[in-house]
Amino acid sequence: MTKGEQDIIFFRIPLCPKCKAVASHLSAIREEHPEITLSELNIITNLGLARRHGLMTVPAMLVRGKPLTGPVSKGEILEALGLDST
Repeated sequence: MTKGEQDIIFFRIPLCPKCKAVASHLSAIREEHPEITLSELNIITNLGLARRHGLMTVPAMLVRGKPLTGPVSKGEILEALGLDST
């Protein structure tokens, strides 16, 4: 990861229930791993960026440049970050 890059870029829509569930996982991960950098973006206002990475549905995220889509678990996010989920 180069300077200025985020570990996680989370694309969401504010009222989306699945997005809220994933956001709670991300919040817990940030509490446990404060070194993780996170940006939360509204996919509607950042559609160009999302589209460049093939992310057209929410919830979706780039975890260190790799796309994850759907209502992923905390463990799946930790695995994508290369962190232990225990």
